[in-house]
Amino acid sequence: MVSKIAMILEMLGDGKWHEIEELQRRLGLNERRVQEITTFLNKYDFVKIDKEHGKVKINRNFKKLLAQTVT
Repeated sequence: MVSKIAMILEMLGDGKWHEIEELQRRLGLNERRVQEITTFLNKYDFVKIDKEHGKVKINRNFKKLLAQTVT
């Protein structure tokens, strides 16, 4: 089973901003749970959070790292 964290990172893999509400809908999670996961990912600099607009996107450097480890 794929973890919710991995699912969020996969969704953010396109490098674009995604609304928290979109992540909630697509993953079937409540707002609090999505906030917990994105806050954790932000703490370790995996994602950037735009709290004012309720959006999140993958950190460009982390995306590069993921691309290198996959290939």
